[in-house]
Amino acid sequence: MAYDSTRQVIGECPNEELNEYLRRQTKHYADICSTARKRLAASGMKAQPVPPMQLAMAHVGIMMKTATDKSKGHIAELMYDGTNMGIVNIARSVNRSSNASPDTIRLAENLLSDEEKYADGLRKFL
Repeated sequence: MAYDSTRQVIGECPNEELNEYLRRQTKHYADICSTARKRLAASGMKAQPVPPMQLAMAHVGIMMKTATDKSKGHIAELMYDGTNMGIVNIARSVNRSSNASPDTIRLAENLLSDEEKYADGLRKFL
């Protein structure tokens, strides 16, 4: 979800410095997704896609929120809010996943730490 939303926001943001920051973030999301898919495949499982309706709602939300204000500060605020939602969701998942493998928990905790760093990095754009 974060990967798709961040890619869409990049298309709406005219600020090159913020776009570069978001591109690095998107690359990291792609790398994490790839690692997670490989681990799932090694365990004989498949990643579940984000439900299409959820993706569509996020897409429309981004379009609406950037239609009248594409300023660096506004887009950074949208990304900051989204990143914080991700932090909450990841933390909740980690706390509820006592049966997950240690490698999976570590991957999620690393992503959680990275998300916290992304949120901190977005502050300079607010």
